[in-house]
Amino acid sequence: MSKSSTRQRPARQRPARPTGAARRRAEAQRHKRNRLLLGGGVTLVVALVALVIALHVANASSGSSSASGSSGTSGVSLPVGTPAPNGAITTLAGKAETVAGLRGRPTLIWFVTTWCSSCQAGTQAMAQNVATLASDGVRVVEVENYADLGQSGPAMGTFARTLAGSDFSNPDWTFGEASSALTHTYNPKAYLDIYYLINAKGKITYVNSSPGSTMPQLLGAAKALA
Repeated sequence: MSKSSTRQRPARQRPARPTGAARRRAEAQRHKRNRLLLGGGVTLVVALVALVIALHVANASSGSSSASGSSGTSGVSLPVGTPAPNGAITTLAGKAETVAGLRGRPTLIWFVTTWCSSCQAGTQAMAQNVATLASDGVRVVEVENYADLGQSGPAMGTFARTLAGSDFSNPDWTFGEASSALTHTYNPKAYLDIYYLINAKGKITYVNSSPGSTMPQLLGAAKALA
């Protein structure tokens, strides 16, 4: 038997158990990490909820802007084929006028807001086509929605004189202001820009908005009345 040296492996030492103070410190650190993780999770959830709410509000606002804007008139309360309700208008000359008093001649009654870019462009387009409408027997009555729908814009007189130019004094084009009741009746959805073509008997024959972009359709509807 050869002589060999036998080495004994040192016994594995168990880690010393932490003292009571060390355990308390470790527990406190673990609780602190958990609170941080939990707080971060809550913050993330709150941020996601806030994002969802913001997107919902943005979509609702977009839908509202589209509904109350000048690009469409779906759902108007006065459809084609119905009699045009009566209501009061005050012309820029201070004359009290009514929708019923306009009967006997085809009339385009157009509700605008003076701070609306579509209304401004439409008034300029109307100045180029008012003579064509008049040749088909149609007079234009352009009225400001009551109190400009609650927004601040130029006075109707300033708006009309600036944009209609020399046609401001055209006898076939009257400018004025709609009463609160008339605005609510013809424009309950508060469109910035909406018009009604009414025949000589007082019946609505065509409804649209933005004559600056719908003038060809308007001229065609007016010609059909001639």
